[in-house]
Amino acid sequence: MKISLRSRTTKAGTTTLYLDFFDSGKRWLEYLSLYLTGDKNKDKETWRLAETILSQRRLDAASVDNDLPSPNRKKLDFIKYCKELGETKPSENTRLVWKNTIAHLETFAGDKGLTFASVNERFFEDFRDHLLSRVSPNTAGVYLARIKTACRKAVNQQILHRYPGAEISIKKQKTHREYLTIDELQMLEQTLSENQAVRDAFLFSCFAGLRFSDVKALTWGHVREEGSQTFLCFSQEKTGDAELLPLSAQALEILNAQRDVKPSPKIRREIGKNTIFKLPAQQTVDKALKRWAKRAGIKKIVSFHVGRHTFATLGLAYGVDLYVMSKLLGHRRVETTEIYAKVIDKSKRDAVNMLPRLNGGKGKTHE
Repeated sequence: MKISLRSRTTKAGTTTLYLDFFDSGKRWLEYLSLYLTGDKNKDKETWRLAETILSQRRLDAASVDNDLPSPNRKKLDFIKYCKELGETKPSENTRLVWKNTIAHLETFAGDKGLTFASVNERFFEDFRDHLLSRVSPNTAGVYLARIKTACRKAVNQQILHRYPGAEISIKKQKTHREYLTIDELQMLEQTLSENQAVRDAFLFSCFAGLRFSDVKALTWGHVREEGSQTFLCFSQEKTGDAELLPLSAQALEILNAQRDVKPSPKIRREIGKNTIFKLPAQQTVDKALKRWAKRAGIKKIVSFHVGRHTFATLGLAYGVDLYVMSKLLGHRRVETTEIYAKVIDKSKRDAVNMLPRLNGGKGKTHE
């Protein structure tokens, strides 16, 4: 591996120092947050500090090449590293998952903290057991996957010399896809909500099939009209895939009602001028949905996932083709959409089993 110390003039006119890494055809940079000021004495000290860091990085690289632990970088704070990595994620929902993961990691580590030197197979086994004792297996799997992501990135940055968690996993369990019936949707529509923006956005999700992250990111610039049909032209926050989604009459009615809606003073600074649904943070939204559903007399735990599931399940129940529904939901594989078809099949079987028997199951014959 070749590591060089370089300088670059920024757009602001300052000169910053950074390290240039090149190995096996790949190049990456590490900015040192060190700047030259034009003062000879200060710049001399800055260069000296940068050269010291360069020597440490070269020593780390030599350790990696010889399959030895890095003597300096292994002392870094792993929890802090995960926090900084999570904050770089563009999606609010993804950042929230990282935040929850780190909360469990901090509880697990306790007052002792956690350095990279402690991140090994034993750590992964113990942290997996810690998660399983506190959350569901599927949620635990999501959190463990975030830690694995951090470790893979640390290997690429030469902080860890190998990936220790490859063999540690949590088996995903099949879950019930909760959804609302037509009657339950009507109960919600007829019940006042403490937050009109949350109410409208959720019902829009039920009629358009969008995730919370996609609903919150929608702007009027995403709306397209072609003849009598209105579409949403956007990219999914979760997958980045471009979508062209036709809107139903119900969804379009909710959408048009947002044109004159002004955001709450509490969140006004955080909402863009062209944003369609003026929503608060997801945690606030989730709490408002639960209170609204309870007031409507619905015992199910209502969330934006339920709204998306409602769109898919009711659509298939009323005859929408499976392949078409897959495209409307933005699924990459039709197999993902088949989960909702199985829910419909089960509902049909349950309905048949509830039919009353005649004469104890024995039929009469005509003489």
